[in-house]
Amino acid sequence: MLSVTGLNQFYYLRDFTDMRCKHSRVLSIIREQLHREPNDGDIFIVMSRDRRIVRLFTYDNRSYSLFEKKFVSGYQFMKVEREGGELVYRIDWKDVVLLLENPIVKTLKIK
Repeated sequence: MLSVTGLNQFYYLRDFTDMRCKHSRVLSIIREQLHREPNDGDIFIVMSRDRRIVRLFTYDNRSYSLFEKKFVSGYQFMKVEREGGELVYRIDWKDVVLLLENPIVKTLKIK
């Protein structure tokens, strides 16, 4: 079970958009390319290219957890941006809540 609080450190992986990857591939990218250790209790956030899927990965001393949220067609998550060329950056708890709970309407269809 994914247990998320404001006490966790959250990291957004900017250019990782391949949603075919599950735990092992994402964890290897975190270790090998980003030089971070997922066992530290940090939560890593990835988003699909079309911004309809967000996944959170974490480790809780015994097991790895994956949380996924996916919007239906017509909605997407906010685009996460930050100045600089970093591949991964820390985001605050309040920004994680804002990201997960506020869909963006892609198309407004009027009848």
